[in-house]
Amino acid sequence: MSKRYKRTKKRKLNRRRVGLVLIIIILIIIACIYNSVKPKEQTAETIAYSGPTKINKCIVIDAGHGGEEEPGCIFGNVLEKNIDLQIAKKLQKKLSQEYTQVIMTRTEDVNVYLNERARIANRNNADIFVSIHQNALEDDTVTNGIETWYNPEKDTVSKILAENIQENVISATDAEDLGTKESTGLIVITKTEMASCLIETGFLSSTKERQKLVTDTYQDKIVEGICNGIKAYFEEIDSLENKDTSDLSSNIV
Repeated sequence: MSKRYKRTKKRKLNRRRVGLVLIIIILIIIACIYNSVKPKEQTAETIAYSGPTKINKCIVIDAGHGGEEEPGCIFGNVLEKNIDLQIAKKLQKKLSQEYTQVIMTRTEDVNVYLNERARIANRNNADIFVSIHQNALEDDTVTNGIETWYNPEKDTVSKILAENIQENVISATDAEDLGTKESTGLIVITKTEMASCLIETGFLSSTKERQKLVTDTYQDKIVEGICNGIKAYFEEIDSLENKDTSDLSSNIV
């Protein structure tokens, strides 16, 4: 084989290699352009950040009673402490979808002293405190309904919170409306330093109401009502604050 033929063959091979490299480069450029202009798929992370911003509020949910020494009322083998905790956990889960911080005073079957429940709310500078309880009457299997307690001597906003929660829970459950009640002796709504109330979501002594209180369906209605009441409370407070600011501005002008 002559040297001239070898050189010619080598040149052809080099041209082919250069052509192949150029094709690869062109394909890479086309791919880059395509990726830069095509719409991005919505990943799980993107979906998580594209939702509504949570409302910056701290809410403390208090599941009443707890532990061996504080079961609360007991009727028909149903323990108040268990119903309180079931509702409180569902409430925390639902509220956490809308508010930045939702704190539980207990998440399991333990006894938390009443003063400590109030301290938990105060330490966290909570905006509101809601305590979940069940009602009962000895030798009475008929009386039923929902009532919400607040301390009238502590502040003016607790009454607004109690009224909004009571109204919305009655609307959601269609239960007997026993209204809002006043008390200065309930520690958890007296020693808390923010708007606070205690709701009795039903009578375990009532055969008919007890049968509803143990079901997820009825508990979900209670939770829905409390959530709506909390939302209505914050909206009312914001409206009152805006009104006060507007009135102050008008007086200055």
